[in-house]
Amino acid sequence: MNERAAKVGVWAYLLFTVASFALALFYLLNGGFRSNVSLIALPVWMGYTAFTTIKSVADLIGAQNRTANFTRMLDRWQDTFGKRGSALALLAFMTIVTGAIKLAMPCILFQLGMQFA
Repeated sequence: MNERAAKVGVWAYLLFTVASFALALFYLLNGGFRSNVSLIALPVWMGYTAFTTIKSVADLIGAQNRTANFTRMLDRWQDTFGKRGSALALLAFMTIVTGAIKLAMPCILFQLGMQFA
């Protein structure tokens, strides 16, 4: 029942990860070489996001364990709250918060590097 919503959550997770990688690459190419903190921290973050992206794409192509985990999580929340709408709202909130943190990390690392430059 929650498979479609779980797939949307997985795709949103993947899109936020790719956007975070692109943002880190943008910051690295536009001034990230001015400080050692940015020169080290941004590529490390890019490596993490690249690994996560490859893992997510492989999971979408293959076993779909992440989709199954999201579906089980939604089912558990639906049992807890008693309504499907509440579970979907919590999934949307958690996806947006996680995505915002992923998008904020390159900005924070870049600003931290500029403070130490």
